[in-house]
Amino acid sequence: MATPGWVRLVPPVVKDTAAYLTLENRGSAPLRLVGAETEVAQRVSIHMDHREHRGGQVVLGMRPLPHLDIPPKGKVEFRPGKYHLMLEGLRRPLKAGEKVTLVLKFQDGSRLKVILPVEMR
Repeated sequence: MATPGWVRLVPPVVKDTAAYLTLENRGSAPLRLVGAETEVAQRVSIHMDHREHRGGQVVLGMRPLPHLDIPPKGKVEFRPGKYHLMLEGLRRPLKAGEKVTLVLKFQDGSRLKVILPVEMR
């Protein structure tokens, strides 16, 4: 189950953006998110934001993940500073208020369709 989320509004020249939501696993077995797809981008990948300390400075970055496990009876939040779905290679500029459909793919073959509004936050 997915709770309401959003897609970050970016300027028209930017070709990547992020989607955020919360995924809840109501089952008794782990659930593994292995990917997603959308018509508005060439690819969707799972990313995790991270912070590194280098030479006394904090460097912010992100790294792709091959999958993300949602524990039984647990949930995972996709939010700024943590996990996000990276929409890469936008096929067109997104507009504030429009709805983006994502299809989340799980290792067990199940799929979950979510519809998220584009918002400036």
